[in-house]
Amino acid sequence: MSHESRYSKVFVKIWHSKDFRTLSGDAKLLFVYLLTSPHRNMGGFYYLPFPYLCFDIGLDENRVAKAFQELEDRGMAVYDKDAQVVLIRKWFLYNPIENQNQAKGLNKQLAEIPKSRLFESFVNCVKEHCKYTETILKGFDISFETLSKPFRNPSETLSKPFAKPGTGTGTGTGDIYTCAPDGARVYTAPSPGGSVEAEKVTATLGDKSSKSGPRSPFKSKRQEQLFDEFWAQYPKKRSKGQAERTWVKIKPDEQLFEAIMAGLERAKTSVEWQKDGGQYIPHPSTWLNAKGWEDEYRTDGNYVRGKEKANGLYDVIDLYRLPRTGEGKNAK
Repeated sequence: MSHESRYSKVFVKIWHSKDFRTLSGDAKLLFVYLLTSPHRNMGGFYYLPFPYLCFDIGLDENRVAKAFQELEDRGMAVYDKDAQVVLIRKWFLYNPIENQNQAKGLNKQLAEIPKSRLFESFVNCVKEHCKYTETILKGFDISFETLSKPFRNPSETLSKPFAKPGTGTGTGTGDIYTCAPDGARVYTAPSPGGSVEAEKVTATLGDKSSKSGPRSPFKSKRQEQLFDEFWAQYPKKRSKGQAERTWVKIKPDEQLFEAIMAGLERAKTSVEWQKDGGQYIPHPSTWLNAKGWEDEYRTDGNYVRGKEKANGLYDVIDLYRLPRTGEGKNAK
């Protein structure tokens, strides 16, 4: 969760709302969780893996699905299970974007969200409730003429990915989609004192000269090369710009890089990561931030351990971590 979305408002009058009061207990819990989730952003439109959600609120998938149906029936929130993205429809009424800096921050957060059928609904919420529409949606290829038209069915996705505007010069830098090939995603760091920009996507124009400096945000060519090796092996290629920034923050040396890659290989062969076609594989930035290479993973009923924590415990951050066999209260 970003610094900007550390807090959100939950009005006490929610308990006087007929829609809220007529919800089941599961749906009430779900809605309050969505308003306060650590995964949320400043727009109430954010990536929320279903396993994370079920784990956080302690409900199984069937109960969560029924609760979401109640929220959708009342126009309170909707979930795109294919993209694992949630939209809180009236978010901006209670958590408005109050200035241009917040609008720019939300614009950056939107660049990290997978393509979803809910994007048009989100744009309509922005247009209806925000006064910084152009700043929030800057850089996205939006056909405003079609925003009022509903999808033909609930599972229909956008006909094309959201596009970033190019130069239109015909040199290969025209409209490039945020779903561009892996090697085409490049993060541009904000200039000192300047505004925060969303992740930029440029076309891959072939290999550049080996004498050129590292691409942003890397400080050295070696770190860039190490990250590219990691990215090539990571099975879920999502939010590359965020993963690059996390990599720069970690700044692994050769020894740590070997540990990361060894941990990645253990994870890739684990039951958790292979289940349901890889549905439970975390985003690379999430895995790096959580030091996933130190986790233990289950393969064919056996646990494969990573590096143990100093106090003998493992952080419970997501569903991909499992307790060691035989560990109990006396674990050291």
